[in-house]
Amino acid sequence: MRLRYLAWANLRRHPGRAALNVIALAAAVSCFVLVLSLVLSLRSGVDEKLSQYGSSLLVTPNSPQLSLSYGGISLGSAGSGEVPMMDESALDKIRSVPSSTALTAVIPVLLQSVEIQGTRFLAVGTDVAESASMKPWWKVEGKLPENSNQVLLGLNVRNELRAEPGQTITVNGKPFEVAGVLWESGDDEDNLVVMDRGALADLTGQGTNINLVEVTAVSTSYIDGLAAEIEVALPAASVATVKKSIEFTNQANTALADLGVALTSLIVLISGLVVFITMLAAVKERRREIGVMRAAGYKHRHIRSVFLTETVLVSLIGAVIGGCVSLAAWLLGGRFAFGHDSGAQLNPLVVVLGIGLSFAIGALATLYPAWRAANLDPVEALKQV
Repeated sequence: MRLRYLAWANLRRHPGRAALNVIALAAAVSCFVLVLSLVLSLRSGVDEKLSQYGSSLLVTPNSPQLSLSYGGISLGSAGSGEVPMMDESALDKIRSVPSSTALTAVIPVLLQSVEIQGTRFLAVGTDVAESASMKPWWKVEGKLPENSNQVLLGLNVRNELRAEPGQTITVNGKPFEVAGVLWESGDDEDNLVVMDRGALADLTGQGTNINLVEVTAVSTSYIDGLAAEIEVALPAASVATVKKSIEFTNQANTALADLGVALTSLIVLISGLVVFITMLAAVKERRREIGVMRAAGYKHRHIRSVFLTETVLVSLIGAVIGGCVSLAAWLLGGRFAFGHDSGAQLNPLVVVLGIGLSFAIGALATLYPAWRAANLDPVEALKQV
């Protein structure tokens, strides 16, 4: 009789034990596929949207005196003369670094103190449209400035000036229309006046000078390399990561990875123990059967093969069920977790790894029971016949 027929017959005679092993392996596969796919999808989503979340790096001139904070980075007091300036030529050097293909945005920024209605405020001169596209958390009452004669006010600035969209304010003696007001963010942006860089340079006489450059990378994996290359290209500048993007990405990725590994490891361990215990119990229950097989001329390898074949069959069924469950759960739950248009997909490689995991758990958990079954003393086993 072929060994696989024996294995299949044993599974049919003990459906409860076989079902328990199938459930354990299916749970391991589905958990592995879902958790790993979730982590990979979220990481991919964060990396794809990193260029839309904010700057990856801030490039600033070296300054011994630091007092002003912008985007999580400390700078000197703008317009006080304490902050060294950079020229626009720094932009070409940044765009020419070896990993320039990893750059999605290089935005020059001018920071200057301006006077509005007798009060000093920090003005940010930048390409407003491009900067806004990198900062989707910006919510505007009104609209973004469409020309150099319009400004965008932080909430605290609006409250102090009591200015509303459409009104005109005087900045350093020149009239500007308030195009919009930024919703409260709880950050430095609440205290800023955002305007066109050229207009701010004309108001303050800075010409082509800039205070810093906001740099965005296509992926977090490029950030360290880009920082090192920019520091080489601009020896007199400092390169720092911006907490808005990097801290969020690292914390989210680390937490998800840790949770995924812990949860998957626990499920895999439990599944392996279930298979191990049930197969060990099967060896004890089938001592008489093993004794008869040995007496009939079956060798050690034949006995081991019967048990391992049973495990292969159970692992296959468990892998198929686990794969189907994970696919169904992803199609149903993924829509709630990511939305219809998120682009998150179930990675086929993860499914293949999950199927392989089922066989690995089954094989490892059956090695000792199969060895024990093969090494039973046939004489002692036949005494129970």
